[in-house]
Amino acid sequence: MIEKSLKATAQRISADRVWPAEAGFTLVEIIAVLVILSLLAALTIPRFINLDQSASRQALAAGVAQLNSREVMAWSNIKLSASGWTDDVQVFAQLNTDLGKDYRWNPSAKVDGGVLSFKDLATDLNRIPSTTSSAGRWAEK
Repeated sequence: MIEKSLKATAQRISADRVWPAEAGFTLVEIIAVLVILSLLAALTIPRFINLDQSASRQALAAGVAQLNSREVMAWSNIKLSASGWTDDVQVFAQLNTDLGKDYRWNPSAKVDGGVLSFKDLATDLNRIPSTTSSAGRWAEK
């Protein structure tokens, strides 16, 4: 009888080891997953921040290109008009410097340039005046 009882107990113990009754993750497994997740976050978050800065720089470059296109268009319209080109102030007066809601001039666009901002990034722009033979041009200082 004792032998049968010991045998049954041994079988129960070995069955518990093969198929433990407790389910879930150990503390070591949870810590390992947290370490892996924190490493991934540490590597990817700076890339997303740099991506945003890079996009802002590209948007400012696109804004400058847009200003140059508008400058050529205004200069061409004045050159083709009946009165023709008289001076650079006339060209600048017809130039639309509003580039959209995310762009800001600090304080405003001027005949010789200004500070153009896109979201949190700003650049100082210089405007080369138009002449009878060429349109004005915007460029970073």
